[in-house]
Amino acid sequence: MDVLKNNKTFNYWDKLEIEPADLQHLSNYLFETELPLTIQELCKVLVNFRQEQIRRQEAALEAHAGLAYQPKNTYQLADKIRFPELDDQIGVVTSLRESVNPAMPPFQVAEIEFEDGTIRNFATQLEDHRLNEKDYSQKSSADESFDAIMLLHGKQLQQKLRAALDNQSELIRIGDTWFPQSLLIDLGPGHLNIAEAILDSMSGGPLSIEELMEQLELGANTDNKKLLAFSLNYALQEDPRFDEVGTTGKFSWFLRRLEPEEVQSKPLYLTADEPKPIDQELPEEFFNLLYDLDDELSFSIEEINDAERAETISLTLTYPHWRSGSLPVTPNTNQVFPSALESQNVKIAFIDEQSQAMISAWLVREGNYVIGLRDWFEEKNLIPGSIIDITATGDPGLMKISPQRKRTNKEWIKTVLVGADGGMVFALLRQPIYAGFNERMAIAIPDVAGLDAVWKARQSKTPTLKADVMRMMTELSKLNNQRHVHFIDLYAAMNIFRRTTPMDLLDVLISNEDFFHVGDNYFHITEKA
Repeated sequence: MDVLKNNKTFNYWDKLEIEPADLQHLSNYLFETELPLTIQELCKVLVNFRQEQIRRQEAALEAHAGLAYQPKNTYQLADKIRFPELDDQIGVVTSLRESVNPAMPPFQVAEIEFEDGTIRNFATQLEDHRLNEKDYSQKSSADESFDAIMLLHGKQLQQKLRAALDNQSELIRIGDTWFPQSLLIDLGPGHLNIAEAILDSMSGGPLSIEELMEQLELGANTDNKKLLAFSLNYALQEDPRFDEVGTTGKFSWFLRRLEPEEVQSKPLYLTADEPKPIDQELPEEFFNLLYDLDDELSFSIEEINDAERAETISLTLTYPHWRSGSLPVTPNTNQVFPSALESQNVKIAFIDEQSQAMISAWLVREGNYVIGLRDWFEEKNLIPGSIIDITATGDPGLMKISPQRKRTNKEWIKTVLVGADGGMVFALLRQPIYAGFNERMAIAIPDVAGLDAVWKARQSKTPTLKADVMRMMTELSKLNNQRHVHFIDLYAAMNIFRRTTPMDLLDVLISNEDFFHVGDNYFHITEKA
């Protein structure tokens, strides 16, 4: 392992590749300490190991190459000298003689034989020379502090190390903590059966690993509680009865069979086909529009997970989330929602900023939604289009929530009326409004049961998306004197009766000659249609 490769450059840690010797050292370290370590702690062990390797190889190189050549130095026969100005070539002093140049101060001439057999002469004991001013000392990666390395290269190092650890079998992982499987404390089926009974008595949980250990009466006879917790976490993880539902760095357990139905399977109103990519180039205004709609189906997992943290965010309820009692997980909302390394279902809670009441909820990472807010929506008299503010707290799993403030009054907003045959009509009617709202997305729903019947009926026979778009464009155009329909109005209305992604909706509008974009995100049904 040539740990000195690229050590002269600042990119040593960026270019570092995890090698078998690195993994073996980490494994040996864990065997010796008998303590599970996080990826951050393992990175520190790895960095220390690499820096020690660098120091040893630098010492060996210096012994082989000697000091850097400078004319002011004094050398002896057989000295090894490194020449930085000649690509670090190494030479040996084979003879020394006094200079014979009366125009210069006295100095010595050293005859140097290089490794390739070349012989050249160099001045020594010469004080006045520009090379004496150069600093040939090299900044070594062995001298950098761990904190400085992690500040600049920590994310890449952790990603590389995590990937390498995932591809070996000696060390196992719980969350982001690693330990040799052969050193785990054996916890038999009896402990897991008791754990199931404990969680069953609590309606499924959640219960932290520390609380579960206490109730199982584990740890009284061991000083290594960290290893015991790791072993119990691993046993629970490998048993399909249990689900780890904690935020990053916190282990919390729940009985999988007692998780809410909406956690175990995506609610009907949130279910949609995967959006199809649009073949043609889109104007920038459309990309901005798709992003601003904040639809969880418009983003990749990477885009959602890369969201920077924020103190407060705002979101607009769509009908599918309003009806399901859910919130979308998007790059916008993920700025305040908690992260979890492995947990697909995360138990979280909200605090109503007005009443201070606690609201239990679940973050379902696989479906990109938070569920459990239906009663709160009804209590606050929210409608599709209402705007909600969410604020982070010091606890990642706890957030404050409130409707955007608005004085209670009546507003003229779109209202959907459902006929006995399932037909829908939109009309502008005065409706009581209890929260701030998005004017284009606000829709009053007087007959929720009627719309539920529409969703149920459409499960057996669903018209094409184009047919539904034509139908809704025709209906909404009646509300505009110019018969134009804004894309956001159409998106909100379509999702009243069919979960429609913005990309699929836009694809229908721009790829069919029946629709025409008139500018400013307004569309019109063509005369031909």
